[in-house]
Amino acid sequence: MSKSANYLISGVWKDSSDSITHVMLHPVSDGDSWSMGEKTSEASAIALLKKGNVIRTVVWGYPSWAIKSKVTYVQGAGKEYLRSDANATTKDNLDNLISMKAIK
Repeated sequence: MSKSANYLISGVWKDSSDSITHVMLHPVSDGDSWSMGEKTSEASAIALLKKGNVIRTVVWGYPSWAIKSKVTYVQGAGKEYLRSDANATTKDNLDNLISMKAIK
C-alpha cells in the first residue's frame, strides 16, 4: 500500500489566545504506519508543507486510529496558520485533535 502522507498530526499545543504553537508530528513510513510523534513548532510544520510534504490529521476512533483530513496552511493577519478545513476563517482549525496542554 502506498502512503497517504509524509507526516501525521495527532495533537496540538495552544497558547492563551487559542492559537496553535506546536503539534505532535509523526513521520509516516510505507503502508501508512507511523513512528512516535515529536513536539514540533507550527512554523516547522508549515515549512514541511512548503517543501511539498503531505501532512494529514490522525484521530483516535476507538478501537483504533484513523487517518483523516489533509492539512494545509493559510496566511492571515500577518501570520500563517495550519488548516484542515477550507473555510472563510483565517485561524488555526485543528480543533478535532487531542489537546496536548498537559504535556510540556
